[in-house]
Amino acid sequence: MPELWIPSGTGHSDFTERKSRFIGEARKVSGAEEARLRIKKLRLEHPRSRHVAWAYILGKDAALKGMSDDGEPRGTAGRPIMDPIKGNSLTDTLVTVVRYFGGVKLGTGGLSSAYGKSSQESLAVMPRVRLIERIRVELGIEYSVYEQVVRLIREADGLIVQELFESGVKVVVDLPVSMFEEFRRNVKDISRGAAQFEVNKKGESNES
Repeated sequence: MPELWIPSGTGHSDFTERKSRFIGEARKVSGAEEARLRIKKLRLEHPRSRHVAWAYILGKDAALKGMSDDGEPRGTAGRPIMDPIKGNSLTDTLVTVVRYFGGVKLGTGGLSSAYGKSSQESLAVMPRVRLIERIRVELGIEYSVYEQVVRLIREADGLIVQELFESGVKVVVDLPVSMFEEFRRNVKDISRGAAQFEVNKKGESNES
């Protein structure tokens, strides 16, 4: 599976093609309902627009996809908007294109080109970060190896979520899944097998 990216901001585009105005927006959404609400809001913000076409890709595996031509000829809006999202290996991404009709018909080729251009230009200026699958681990260690473990956490691009200092040290840490096995081996080595691990859950995070 290719490396995936998610938006860390919004991207916009605005141009006129043969008297029709195309206003594009690319942004992060957490699910289909958030996407639906954003599309609804755009319709309210642009009551005189002819169409609000859109496409999204969602989920950690980029498996959930949706798109709409919103009244344009079939395949001339939603698909051209979708293709650049896929081409940029993005997920959790919604791209919308508002069209104000200018009185001149563009034809199917012209529509596909304009909607694709709007999507491409919006995505080109949208900041993004790499999606990284992470795992949360509760780690029980002795005080004597605490500093060394903290160093290993940093080297593994981990994030300390919580620390509890009692008779020993309990550390809750988020780690990239790809780094977990090496991290566990290293901690076991420095603690001479005494460190205790409990895996709680997996999730997604991101880094620039």
